[in-house]
Amino acid sequence: MMSEPEQRLLQRGLAIEEGDLGRSDEPDVVGYVVLRPSDGGATVHAMVVPGLSDDRRAGFAGWLEGRIDRFFEHGPEPDGWQRRQSDGDWQVWAREVQLPSLED
Repeated sequence: MMSEPEQRLLQRGLAIEEGDLGRSDEPDVVGYVVLRPSDGGATVHAMVVPGLSDDRRAGFAGWLEGRIDRFFEHGPEPDGWQRRQSDGDWQVWAREVQLPSLED
């Protein structure tokens, strides 16, 4: 079943694809998004590693939704978007990192 964030993205015209990210040496990388601004909108491509659990995929979709919205509100700087040399589009990688407890 598709998560609510992924359904909202699909309504906006963005389907998340699954595929090899070429980052097998970085197991914390679960996906990426590429964005090309154009005339008040954008062309967006998002990909996740195959086989993510429903919860992890929903988390990626929520993260993705937030990154796209923040790009239009604040530009690329706050979320660390990087300009690609190959085509000038903007890209950011999604990593899942386990942080230590703040209560210790």
